[in-house]
Amino acid sequence: MPYEPFAAGETITAEKMRTRFTEIIMDWTPLASLGSFASGFSANPGMAPAMQIVREMGVVQWRYQGRINNATPSSLSNTTTTMFTFASTDHRPIAERGMSAYASSSAHYPVRLGLMVSGNLTGSVPTAGGGAATIWLDGFVITNPR
Repeated sequence: MPYEPFAAGETITAEKMRTRFTEIIMDWTPLASLGSFASGFSANPGMAPAMQIVREMGVVQWRYQGRINNATPSSLSNTTTTMFTFASTDHRPIAERGMSAYASSSAHYPVRLGLMVSGNLTGSVPTAGGGAATIWLDGFVITNPR
């Protein structure tokens, strides 16, 4: 929905302003209910990974938060590895997207995240990073994914 200005003389309330600027299309939803984790990867029990879809001023954003645990940290070392796969095409972008994120046990190297058209959420770290035991998704935002 594109942004629509207020009509002349319209009573402006906080609720009307909120809905004009931000519309929640899908509330925070655990990734586990949107697809499946690859072998060796799981939701962190203290901060389960989740996805939210919002529209701000007419622009759709997919937002991610939480952490993914990796039972074999070396699996990401110098290799792009699938950590999670989204089951529905509704949660897959029309073009690959990516970012760098924080990862524990990676010798201060960021993990490279990628969300593929296939629905695969991938990760990798340089060989010098050694691996990543926990991957943070906080701050991963995709604008206009479709």
